[in-house]
Amino acid sequence: MKRFQFLTGFLCGALLFCAFPTVASAASNIMAAISNQPVYVDGQRVYMTAYQIGGNNYVKLRDIGEAVGFNVYWDGASVQVESDKPYTGAAPVDQPAQQVPAALTELTEENVYSTIMALRDIYPINTAYPAPYVPNNPFDRPYSNCDKCAGWAMLCSDAAFGDLPWRRVNRPSWEEIRAGDLVQYDGHVVVVLSKTDEYISVTESGSNNKVRWGGQYFKWWLEEQSGYALRTRYPQ
Repeated sequence: MKRFQFLTGFLCGALLFCAFPTVASAASNIMAAISNQPVYVDGQRVYMTAYQIGGNNYVKLRDIGEAVGFNVYWDGASVQVESDKPYTGAAPVDQPAQQVPAALTELTEENVYSTIMALRDIYPINTAYPAPYVPNNPFDRPYSNCDKCAGWAMLCSDAAFGDLPWRRVNRPSWEEIRAGDLVQYDGHVVVVLSKTDEYISVTESGSNNKVRWGGQYFKWWLEEQSGYALRTRYPQ
């Protein structure tokens, strides 16, 4: 975990000022002066405003969150600290109700592609999708977790295939891969958009639950990966 290194003589106060609405202090005779003590995080000099009050040094909790890497924000009623999330300084925005186009009535690769690409209007690049995703059929899903790459992959597949059952194909041939299929390898899964003789074009999500479009995975590389498999919902 990141920790602060303060030069000799820098004593961190028992309380940290927050850059949020606060009740005015009842003590009118408290004197504060700007402190010139340098601050280091993991040996790297960082710059933040510090104040000397009563022999102690105080810094803003927001500044610490930004320097160390945890989120701090004011939600209108209280200060919120999220130790497992990166700093934004802003309260989270509620995600809109999940919108997914209706599943296809005619199952063709062209229609599958069009349906999944329509999701791009709802979830552009780097947009967070509503995770964890609730599958169309929670009892028949290929992955136990419903967030990160797996949640996005199931959302795309459900949009195109509705409640059709899943099939797994271990180490598929290149000819077996079609638009809308899920290709997995070594703990990651991507959604196939299109395929050439050399690579597949995909949409996928990372651990931040944000959508990516247009990635490419080469045939030779995929076929060398451990856990290379296909999840498809096209009927046999």
